[in-house]
Amino acid sequence: MKRVLFLAGIPVMAGAQTAPHATFFTAPYGPGGTWNLYQTNNRPLTWARAQAEAASTPDPLGGTGKPGHLVTIGSAPENMFVYQYVEGTYLWTGLTDHEVTGGAEAGSDRKGGWRWVTGEPVTFSAWHGSEPNEFRGKDEDAVAMGRNALWTDWPMGLPGQEMATHPSMTEWDVQSPGPVKGALVIRPILPAKWPVDLSAWTGAAQGKGPWTVYGLTDLTAPSLQGVVGTLASGLVRAGMVNRMPRLNYRNPASSTPACGWVELAGPPDHPVSEGRGGALHVAKVRLDKPGTWSFSLHGDDYFAMRFPGLKWKSATGLGGIDPLDPATIYSANESPDGNVIGVIDLPAGDHPVEVVLANRGGVTAIQLLAAPGEIKQEGSSDKWRLPGHKAGGDIAWPGMDASGWKVTRTEPPAGEPAPVNLVSGFALASRSPGKTTGGVEKVNFIDSGAAGDVLFPNPATFPGDRPGGENDFVIKCTGNIVIPRDGIYHFGFHAEDCCAMRIVGQPWKRLVKDMALNAKLEGDTFYAEAPLQAATNAQVVGEVELKKGSYLVEVFYTEVMGPSVLSVFGSPAGYPPRLLAKDGAKIEPDIDGLPLVDPSD
Repeated sequence: MKRVLFLAGIPVMAGAQTAPHATFFTAPYGPGGTWNLYQTNNRPLTWARAQAEAASTPDPLGGTGKPGHLVTIGSAPENMFVYQYVEGTYLWTGLTDHEVTGGAEAGSDRKGGWRWVTGEPVTFSAWHGSEPNEFRGKDEDAVAMGRNALWTDWPMGLPGQEMATHPSMTEWDVQSPGPVKGALVIRPILPAKWPVDLSAWTGAAQGKGPWTVYGLTDLTAPSLQGVVGTLASGLVRAGMVNRMPRLNYRNPASSTPACGWVELAGPPDHPVSEGRGGALHVAKVRLDKPGTWSFSLHGDDYFAMRFPGLKWKSATGLGGIDPLDPATIYSANESPDGNVIGVIDLPAGDHPVEVVLANRGGVTAIQLLAAPGEIKQEGSSDKWRLPGHKAGGDIAWPGMDASGWKVTRTEPPAGEPAPVNLVSGFALASRSPGKTTGGVEKVNFIDSGAAGDVLFPNPATFPGDRPGGENDFVIKCTGNIVIPRDGIYHFGFHAEDCCAMRIVGQPWKRLVKDMALNAKLEGDTFYAEAPLQAATNAQVVGEVELKKGSYLVEVFYTEVMGPSVLSVFGSPAGYPPRLLAKDGAKIEPDIDGLPLVDPSD
């Protein structure tokens, strides 16, 4: 049994982690923040049987008599809650596109046809980058949550279908104004107050910079809340802290990170960089005037961020706002690139900010960026800067020349096999002419009937797009990149399937980011086949040193199955990316980042 704390007669789980079979929880994910009842089911069943058993079980604790159902998910916090507590590689949700439940065959379309078993609207989704995809033509009409709390479609176990079995969570729509008695109650991610105020630390400190850090190593980190509790206990005995200039690091530095929107730096000089563990980072923001700010937080594995006493306006990404503490945004998905974008109104004056990182093992990473204004999609602004950044003069942005991109789409002739990887895609493009579109402003494409994850605003449909979801085609994009000044640049692609990028004759120095977790670099080309299951998309970035001038660039994309997305971008090293657009090369002034107070000055 998990250790349980008792507070005012209500049992509270001591740190979110997988729970025993048939454990009851209560959480405020009902309409208007009301409390529903949940129960873990760690027995692997087919979707059809799990839903039938849930529907035949009336509310056991809330007194409503309502039947249960497979869990329906309306927000990122609820998605993380389900992921944390049910034990299993995959677990069933109540989402389906089967006609019997009121759905309609959706194929690879994330928007059309999917329905919750309760009939409530689908207001939130967390699809894996290559999902849904009706893999190998199977009737995949049910949705399970898998690695990193991302969703995949599976057969539901009806007669004639594959009998896939997974654990699940049952939900009862109690809609109580308070916690349901007799169930374990979720609690806020962060303590109401830390036992030691690091923003006012006057003791021994090592290093310099506006961030004050207390870190611990060799922690077992099954949950974000478990690490938070250990950090809070350790702070009472802390004799020394560290200071650091920015919140942007990873360990080990030798690995290619799968995390961050700009380049992740190497390990800092504080204990969390040495292995499993956690850290509390505290700084003080100083503003001369009030304003709206957006914060993009990336991390591996878990993280949380809080402005004590203030409230977030919104949060997007796979993380969200803590329903029990509106001052906190967090991610608890165990993702190699967990990300949440929060928007908040900051008054004039000084404001402490807290960031917690918890790592289960492997790569440790955290990055915090800020930008003025209300931003809900990272690629919609190039104003992201590390807090405390000082403008360093002009920035040289790469772009395409006045001809823009030439995009060729090739599909297999009738009777020929479909491409399944880059090699077969190359072969198809070499023997079939395809259809070419010239003068394309930028490469930021989706399939109109099956759009994948979008990083940049206002995507266009792939040239030659037809209604409905499409698979089995190849896209080749060529053009000339203009480099306005000698320097080191970062270029990359974001793709759902197999993709390669080449600047002809210019060898890449290294990979800066590999979200596909399987990218390769060979001379003037880097590429990634279908992303690994732990990844989200084939988002890969390389570094190259270029002289002022023009260079031929080629991007090759093979669409195999599932939703489709392709974008191509670039930036000077260390700055946020822009889409490589026609006539887009520019030299512009840099901007300062969010101002921080440096206690080491």
